[in-house]
Amino acid sequence: MPQHPVTVTDAAPSLSEEQAHRRRVYVAIMMVHLVGFAGSYPLYLWQPWAGAAMVLATGLLPWAAVIIANGAPRRRAAARETVNLPARR
Repeated sequence: MPQHPVTVTDAAPSLSEEQAHRRRVYVAIMMVHLVGFAGSYPLYLWQPWAGAAMVLATGLLPWAAVIIANGAPRRRAAARETVNLPARR
């Protein structure tokens, strides 16, 4: 038997909330990827080595976006302390 009762605040986020969070994280990282990839061409014209480095760096972002978005679930705020009251008779 669990020592502490499960409260609503201890419940895991719903599936739709979890998917929405994953989608937001993935889209944010992919926007950084698109901006970085688009900026790599002007950077390449100015400094070819820097443009090539930018392409390599942004080339890893789609992989990282999937890993990060599907990684560990969000951590909630510090667990609230619960008080166990004696059972009524």
